[in-house]
Amino acid sequence: MYHDLSGECVTVANDAARLAWNDTLEAVLAHAAATPEHLARALAADPDFALAHAAKGLMLLSLARSELLGAARDCHIKAQAAIALRPVTQRERMMVEALAFWLADAPRLAAEHLEAILEAHPLDVLALKLSHGLRFMLGDQAEMLACLRRTAPAFGESHPLSGYVHGCHAFALEEQGFYAEAEGAGRLAVALAPRDAWGRHAVAHVLEMTGRANEGITWLGNARNWSHANNLRFHIVWHLALFRLERGETAEVLRLYDNDIRGEPTDDYRDIANGASLLARLEYAGVDVGTRWEELAALAEGRIDDGRLVFADLHYALSLLGAGHVSGAEAIARMLVEDGQAHRSSERRQAAHHGALAAFGLLAFHEGDYTEAARLLGAARDGLIAIGGSHAQRDLFEQAHIESLIRAGNHERAAPLLAERITKRGGSNLFAARRMTLLRNRPAARTAALAVAATPLAFAH
Repeated sequence: MYHDLSGECVTVANDAARLAWNDTLEAVLAHAAATPEHLARALAADPDFALAHAAKGLMLLSLARSELLGAARDCHIKAQAAIALRPVTQRERMMVEALAFWLADAPRLAAEHLEAILEAHPLDVLALKLSHGLRFMLGDQAEMLACLRRTAPAFGESHPLSGYVHGCHAFALEEQGFYAEAEGAGRLAVALAPRDAWGRHAVAHVLEMTGRANEGITWLGNARNWSHANNLRFHIVWHLALFRLERGETAEVLRLYDNDIRGEPTDDYRDIANGASLLARLEYAGVDVGTRWEELAALAEGRIDDGRLVFADLHYALSLLGAGHVSGAEAIARMLVEDGQAHRSSERRQAAHHGALAAFGLLAFHEGDYTEAARLLGAARDGLIAIGGSHAQRDLFEQAHIESLIRAGNHERAAPLLAERITKRGGSNLFAARRMTLLRNRPAARTAALAVAATPLAFAH
């Protein structure tokens, strides 16, 4: 019996597999690009390592790609075969069972199973990180934080992976609005684990949600802090671009988009979401983004029928609309309606119901029917947390809702939303401030609405 880096027993055949597994654990927590390589080494050293097969399957499902379902199922088959060959711990068996739940379209049960592992093994960083990611995808922010509040105190600063746990705790705190506590936990995380890209990202979220763009730019000022990371590094630059956009530096935002955010033409849904949401924000600010939508739309065309994650579906639809590919976006919207009514997964039904409202709202916005767009996006507003993603990511739909209200001439409804937005961000939000100024100076409701729709609102630098 061997023990891994977190101090837990692992059923591996040899020390080479254990060492490779240790590298895998740290890489998973660091969002390192080398994670698949380390996991492959562990399985090469011990092809019957059940826990590694289960972890691989869970990671594949987290990518929300329909073509990976078969590979994830194969991981489950191999894990079960490995268990039949030699005894494993109950903790390892439960990890395999969590994979089975997710494969059966019950991701919330999978998360609960992972958290049950933590009740008996509070230092199991893999169960913690996988549960954290699942709760994030499901929009279960309260449960995400509850789990970290239970487990994080067990990790003293001497634990080799404690920094990464504090990074997860920071993000969970931020998503529940505990900004001061989140910032402290995130800064501690990075101090303890300089490779903790997730903890650094959590602090960026705090600075975004509290309107501190200058501090955000400073905090993300050194790309070497996340150069080891997988595609999370593109998302971190996305945050940097948001800070630059808040300062009206749209030329720099476009440079970041071209060189970093979409410098590699990946088709991971998170990368497409980065690009689509940033282009939409730029267009709401009156910036001509040229032909950049076409690259995203070409990738989204291949994802119309994926149906694995509503958050992804909505950003595929947004990408298609940006390039004028209306039929593809309509197909996604119709799929969401159907899934909201009849999908076997309760999680998918709930998310798809609200996602369908948002998708048809985006379609109405594209067609210039701003009254209908405002109605649909407003109806989706309170339930969109079910699609997953962060507050900062879902803020795109809030901006679309407000923009629709203004363009529809419904200034009485737009004004309090803009005021609330400024207050929540410590009195500083360029999107809201510029629109509030336009509304105050409106000569008449309809004239002002047309002016907002036609006026560039961001300055190029």
